[in-house]
Amino acid sequence: MLSQFFNKFKSGKGAAQPLASPPSGLPYVKEWQPGETVLDRYLIEQVFSGAMGKVYIAQHLGWKIPVAIKVPRPEVLADKEGAKRIFTEADSWIRMGMHPNVATCFYVQSIEKIPHLFIEYVDGGDLSAWLKAGRCKDQRTALSMAIQFCHGMEFTHANGIIHRDIKPQNILVTKNALVKITDFGIVQSMMCPGADLSAFLPDSPDQDGTIGFRGTPGFASPEQFRNTHSVDRRTDIFSFGICLWLMFCGRKPFKNNQVPEAAEPTPMAGGAAFPEVLSNLLKKSVAYDPNDRYQDFKALRLDLNQAHIDLYRVDCPFMEVDFTDLEAENYNNRAVSFLELGKSKEAGLCLSRSMEINDSLPEAIYNDTLLRWHTDKLPVAALYRQIEAVRKRLPKAKLLEPLARALKDDILSLSRARPAPSGDQAQPLPDKKHPEYLLCLPKNSADVFRASQLHLASQRNVVDLLAKKQYQQCYELLSRCWENIGYRKDKVFQDAYEQLLLKGTKKAIRSIIRLTTLPAAGGTAAWLTLLPDTEKILFLSTTGRVMIRHFDAKQKVRVLDAYHEVTTLAVSPSLQLLALVNPGGIYLLSLKSGALEKSISSADKVTSLAFSPDSLRLTYGLETGRLLTVDLASGKTATASAEKSGAVRSITYFDKREDFVSGHEDGTLCFWEQGARECNRQFEAHAMPLNMLAKAVNGATFLTCSSDRVVKLWNRQSGQCLKSIKPHEDAINATMFLPDNAHFVSASDDDLIKIWSLDTGLCLHTLDGRSDGIRSLAMGPQPHIFLAGRNDGAIIVMMVVYDLEFS
Repeated sequence: MLSQFFNKFKSGKGAAQPLASPPSGLPYVKEWQPGETVLDRYLIEQVFSGAMGKVYIAQHLGWKIPVAIKVPRPEVLADKEGAKRIFTEADSWIRMGMHPNVATCFYVQSIEKIPHLFIEYVDGGDLSAWLKAGRCKDQRTALSMAIQFCHGMEFTHANGIIHRDIKPQNILVTKNALVKITDFGIVQSMMCPGADLSAFLPDSPDQDGTIGFRGTPGFASPEQFRNTHSVDRRTDIFSFGICLWLMFCGRKPFKNNQVPEAAEPTPMAGGAAFPEVLSNLLKKSVAYDPNDRYQDFKALRLDLNQAHIDLYRVDCPFMEVDFTDLEAENYNNRAVSFLELGKSKEAGLCLSRSMEINDSLPEAIYNDTLLRWHTDKLPVAALYRQIEAVRKRLPKAKLLEPLARALKDDILSLSRARPAPSGDQAQPLPDKKHPEYLLCLPKNSADVFRASQLHLASQRNVVDLLAKKQYQQCYELLSRCWENIGYRKDKVFQDAYEQLLLKGTKKAIRSIIRLTTLPAAGGTAAWLTLLPDTEKILFLSTTGRVMIRHFDAKQKVRVLDAYHEVTTLAVSPSLQLLALVNPGGIYLLSLKSGALEKSISSADKVTSLAFSPDSLRLTYGLETGRLLTVDLASGKTATASAEKSGAVRSITYFDKREDFVSGHEDGTLCFWEQGARECNRQFEAHAMPLNMLAKAVNGATFLTCSSDRVVKLWNRQSGQCLKSIKPHEDAINATMFLPDNAHFVSASDDDLIKIWSLDTGLCLHTLDGRSDGIRSLAMGPQPHIFLAGRNDGAIIVMMVVYDLEFS
């Protein structure tokens, strides 16, 4: 992400013309003044000078939040190694993502060939200021801050980053008492109002001045002095151990960190006595030998919490957290950072990943829709339909309303535009005024811990009620808590729901959750079929290739290379045979071995296929409107035909008899009973080609869908049309009953997937496909899972969340 800017810096390429360098030959770093607006995005409010450069506090005019802009000194940039280290370590900081206890580095931008770091602004001062004001004398406060710091460092180390410069100036605190770690070996700590600036002056003799981005002598570990490049996470524990001494004892343990001395921690004047665990951890955290120290911050956090228990008889409120859902927010913010830098392709990938993790994150949904609007990936009307579907699914996501209004206004402006008379020059359309992209704002209040603890407590209570077999209470708690988080993916809730499904009775559908999206493997995902007990999905691409892919997206997609230009396929109910059609005829393959079992030639074009329920016969329809049934054991063929029917588009069998229904190019629906060779009932079902037939699990009813954008429900025995629904704005490509026999699904080129009540004919839920249309539907590995194949070849895996009732 940052290498492009490093290359620009080295080669002299930049967005703006460089200013003349001073006589010394050092890079010229332009200075900004308060009140100045930079790049039409940043309003400079305050300026601070430090030993390693300048820090500008600016209002980001798009995000409406303050940011800190850090600019290294020319001497640092003149050193190639120093400049390279800035980009390398800044890149690590950015990729680390968001954590409530880590100051967020949004991005690095090259301005006039100079790298500028854009960092979260923290408004409450740093630990140094807190120490000087005596605000850490209360041990409860000190322990709470220390445990927060451990969470931030656990996250940092888990991302493979060693800070190497931990000191009070690099431990920031918001006005709402949230600890934030900053400056990962890059530049000096962010200046905050009221902070002591003496340590950051270029001529400061204080030993706490940063040396070459590699540490601070007064806080560096003994091994850091010996070789700063070979240290591990224990060097950060030593540095923080000295901070702990300042917080609890009011002094450092050593006069010189390189000389081991016996140190005995004692409370500062007027402070409460230390419990034994606190005395021991203060000594252990600054042990001279790294092997005698804490080996990680989790172990240190546990002992800090034990000290809190010994003193106050309760866990520290900050002890246990779960910030896993912030991963989606991290990807959203990284996407916004890419967009700030003009990298829309990279931003799109980040947004897709964000929504894959948390399909209910409004900011990511907003930004993804806005990006597709910017890049004209879909017509505005289609984007509006999608965002309206999301608003119905997430009624609490109020931030989607302005985007919906902007899309609607654009549709209205386009509708008002009139084509110019013949020979006249067309009037240009008005410029689109797109809204700003949305950032998931970094957390700045300790309340984030309380929300996390509430979620963890909810998970524990759900698991506990399930273990006690209190199913009704468990489900009520689960549904309430799951709804509160927008039915985002949650493994604990999902596992509990899977178990409750086995015990309860399904009622109404409460929600639809997008579990995952398997990436495109080439062309449209048509004729989607799940191969049970294999976790494999078979489908047909627009390239005419039959493909088999695994639910695990990392596994390689298999292609049946021996058969090209395939136009349609069918899988036998026995799951033994795959029938496929190409210009050479019909081929029956073994699903187990892939070997060719039988081939059937046809002089006319084959347009549809269906196996009988016992898998002993194959019926296929022709472009001429005829239907032929082959007995697969004897090879005998029987022919059937109907008057005025057109090419056969779809065939569906109903039971172990030879009853089936066929749908035709001209919209005709034909009923065939008990092996009859002539259609005994025929209806003009649709005004346009009939695309698909789908039968109910109980066989009593079936659905038809057509290019006329109508879905019809039919009684199988009487042939009566029970319901006629126009659910989509574009051609309907697929429809399917859910196994509960109470709901059905429809999918269309309008990129919407809709869930319907069979009883009322009302649409209950709508899900957007985030593409340019849905081509096919299929049931998943469990009755509450179904699949949707997109026009771009991706496959969406969805879970139905039911209301459950227990005896």
